[in-house]
Amino acid sequence: MSTEIPADAVLIDTDGDGAVDAALTDVDGDGTTDAILDTDGDGQADSIAYDTNADGEIDIIEADTDADGYTDIAVADTDGDGTFDTAVDDEGNVEVGDFGSIDGGDAV
Repeated sequence: MSTEIPADAVLIDTDGDGAVDAALTDVDGDGTTDAILDTDGDGQADSIAYDTNADGEIDIIEADTDADGYTDIAVADTDGDGTFDTAVDDEGNVEVGDFGSIDGGDAV
């Protein structure tokens, strides 16, 4: 997952420290805007949120929780109902259930 923030991305500094905290760009080349989050200021993606079907909703989130450049966990809305229902970790463990929507308001 070691994705560098592209030069043509819309850059967002959420805390005013001068470092890019988020970037909006088409990461996967599908024509939709995705979000890259850089939580430690190293210019690399710590998590990426994808809109895979151009509906304006985040469908997949992948995160590198230990900064090793590899995805440690990914969650996805695999049935298209607007809630995350599948999670996979870096050891191949898969969990299926209702993990809630992107805002967490309906997480169980």
